[in-house]
Amino acid sequence: MMASRTWTVLCVLALVVFAGCATTKQPALIDAKIVPARLAPGEGAIICVRVIDPEAIIAEVNGTVRGYEEISLDLNDKGENGDVAPGDGVWTVAVEVPGGAPPGKYNWYFEAYDADGDLVKVTTDAGETVTLTAEASAEIGF
Repeated sequence: MMASRTWTVLCVLALVVFAGCATTKQPALIDAKIVPARLAPGEGAIICVRVIDPEAIIAEVNGTVRGYEEISLDLNDKGENGDVAPGDGVWTVAVEVPGGAPPGKYNWYFEAYDADGDLVKVTTDAGETVTLTAEASAEIGF
C-alpha cells in the first residue's frame, strides 16, 4: 500500500512539474539573411528567413526595404521563386538588383502575418506585446 501511495504522489508531482513547463512556445523569425550580402546592380540574390511556428499561425512573411517601403516582397515556403525545400520553415524569395539601384547599405525588415492578414504579435520577457520581426542587410554597388 505504501509503495502505491508513493507512486501516486510521484505521478502527481511529475504532472504538476510538466504542466508548468508545457507553456506554448511563441513564433519567431530567425536567421534572416540575403545571399550574397554584397551585390552589384543586375546581380541576383536569395532573401530568406527561418520561421519557427509551433502553433502554425504564420500565413505570410513579407520583406520591406527601410527607406524604400515601395520595395516589398512576399517570401514563400512552397518550393517556388528561390525556395529550395517546401515546408522546411525557411521562407525565401529570389530577387535581382535593378540596374539603376543606387549604391549603399540596404536594410530589410521582415514581418509575419496570420491567415486574417493581421501582423503576428509576440510577448517579450518584460511582458510587452510587440510585432514579430527580423532584419537583414545587403550592400549594393561595391
